[in-house]
Amino acid sequence: MTRFGILKHRSKQQENFLWTLAKFKENYPNDLPSEETTKALKSAQKLQGCGNFLLFKNFYTIDQTKLAKFHVCGQHLLCPFCAGIRASKAIQKYTERVDEVLKKNRKLKPVLITLTVKNGTDLSERSSHLIKSLRTLIKRRQDYNKKGRGFNEFCKINGAMYSYENTYNEQTKEWHPHVHMFALLDDWIDQDQMAETWHEITGDSFVVDIRRVKKEKDLGYAKAAAEVCKYALKFGYLTVENTWEAFKVLKGKRLSGAFGSLYGVKIPENLADDMPDEKDLPYLEMLYKFVFGKQSYYDLTMTRHVEPQNKDNADDEEQERRREGEGGRN
Repeated sequence: MTRFGILKHRSKQQENFLWTLAKFKENYPNDLPSEETTKALKSAQKLQGCGNFLLFKNFYTIDQTKLAKFHVCGQHLLCPFCAGIRASKAIQKYTERVDEVLKKNRKLKPVLITLTVKNGTDLSERSSHLIKSLRTLIKRRQDYNKKGRGFNEFCKINGAMYSYENTYNEQTKEWHPHVHMFALLDDWIDQDQMAETWHEITGDSFVVDIRRVKKEKDLGYAKAAAEVCKYALKFGYLTVENTWEAFKVLKGKRLSGAFGSLYGVKIPENLADDMPDEKDLPYLEMLYKFVFGKQSYYDLTMTRHVEPQNKDNADDEEQERRREGEGGRN
């Protein structure tokens, strides 16, 4: 619950900043709103209704608590709450796919790959350069698989999922776009040769980092998947001003993807937790309301006990049998 409170607190700060951009000058009521004002107003209104209430279901007989209902604004590049919820679901779905692929081919080698381009003050230019460079690299792999020519170290990837991340250095005032990738390899990649290929494509970066991934007890590959499924923007390290600027630049761009054996994973529209069979289990509904302040939190405002539906049906059937039995004796 603390995690949800932290995410929603940062979202509320972003919302409050946008309201200041959206304010009209009282002395000039006839002024038309600028494009910036209109965008800020729309985004602030969406943030205002996001994550205010969370409904949990506590299935106490099996010791599981699930997030059942909530409202999201869908602005993953602007709202840490939405980004966090979606990242959790993505980690779950991709981890399931990784396990499925590795069961079929245990010789595949899991790794984390990071690709970067040179830092710069123009986020639009730098991020576009990175996206175009990765697209070229993936296309070369596809061409090799189809035509059997143009081999490079990237062609050793059996399947991968990736996402773009953009950080900002307050001292240099430069953006640092980079790609995180979880890949399953047919054979180990030569990092030096991979760096040469990447520099040939980008023209400005040799930086390629490749690290082996081990399956962790209880977590499996979830921790490694989290490196890829995390936010496109590090909200905790960005001011609300820089977050807004990045949102305007990156909105509408495809900032994650997959190919090969990890292609095709769908993140469901409904981001609520998967529920156990509610018909067979009693549970406690718990409704939390967000309270904004210096230290924001979610306050438990209502609880309700719900009996399993099958129990009600069983009781009805038992009563019906009793009535039939009494009728037979008469």
